[in-house]
Amino acid sequence: MACVSVHAAFYLWYGTPAVDGAWRHWDHPSMPHWTTSMNLRFPPGVRHQPPDAPHSPFYPARGVYSSGDMAVLTEQMSELARAGVDSVMLSWWGQQGANVTRDSQGVSTDERVAAVLEAAASAGVGVSWHLEPYGGRTPASIVDDLRYLARTYGQHPAVWRSDTTGGRPLVFLYDVSFEHSGNDQQSRDAAGAEWRRVLAGLRGTDADAMLLSLYIDERDDDFLIEAGIDGAYSYFAADGFTHGATAAKWHAIVERLGARGKHFVPSVGPGYDDTRIRPWNAHNMRAREAGAYYDRMWEAALAITPFAISITSYNEWGEGTQIEGARTHTSKAGEVYLGYEPHAPDFYLQRTSQWTERVKERCARKSPSRNMGEKIADRIELATEL
Repeated sequence: MACVSVHAAFYLWYGTPAVDGAWRHWDHPSMPHWTTSMNLRFPPGVRHQPPDAPHSPFYPARGVYSSGDMAVLTEQMSELARAGVDSVMLSWWGQQGANVTRDSQGVSTDERVAAVLEAAASAGVGVSWHLEPYGGRTPASIVDDLRYLARTYGQHPAVWRSDTTGGRPLVFLYDVSFEHSGNDQQSRDAAGAEWRRVLAGLRGTDADAMLLSLYIDERDDDFLIEAGIDGAYSYFAADGFTHGATAAKWHAIVERLGARGKHFVPSVGPGYDDTRIRPWNAHNMRAREAGAYYDRMWEAALAITPFAISITSYNEWGEGTQIEGARTHTSKAGEVYLGYEPHAPDFYLQRTSQWTERVKERCARKSPSRNMGEKIADRIELATEL
């Protein structure tokens, strides 16, 4: 098989009063359902109370933290590098200073990118981009964002590039799909043409990138062709949540997309539990099964010879998909927060390392390859010489 790279979704939206002046995301309120009956049963807007009672079913082994804490970022990048991850898929909510609606707590992640790049370069792990759906986002604004990212950060040695991407950065486009292209068939059909038009001005420039949109279902087969996007990823860690996130469907998806010159990146995860922020969503919970669920996802991903593999996630604590270390905790009110018992707090990082070693072993049997740390060291040396 060709060399398969591994990328982990990484979130920068956490904040603490000590570092950021207020809690960010750890105090995430419960979210509304789209029906009145469910909202009566599960009242929205109930805010969690960190550090004792954060918004996750699990409790971080390092405690609740700020994504703006350089010491924390350094530790996190080192953990990911040791786990064999090639790049962090950096959750990015638009250009700093842009007057747009960001995630539910309005966190601007762009101001933290420089620190992440430095920490990543020091650890020997790369950085790819995970573009999020800020308010008013369009194909044209995304192309403008790609030009901004290339202009502002593109020369940094930590930006992940590979022979498999033609030396271009790797960009994951969350909520870009046929399903997300409009409310009716006409607008969805028009979206593909608009994507192709704006990407025509991007291809071959310094801002060009390997673009992966979100794969929801079979309609995305044609969407990728019409839009001129390079491939797709499944993202969701709940097996069966969408057609694209159903491991049993991955073989057929990669065959169909491959026949049309498009890539597929299956997303593996250790489980799913967002019931502290979406208490009405228990039917989508996926138990971790002491690691067996994660192993099955990896086995399914490697069975299809994918272009790459993404992990959902390193630290999406609110949806319970994190592989970052966790420990048990009981709040003052008696709420029990989970760790990874009977395993150690870093069990999923260790398990990730074992799976990425299998990936690299297959690559080594195919052809010699240099790891991201070696490539970053070369780029730092070249930048110093220049």
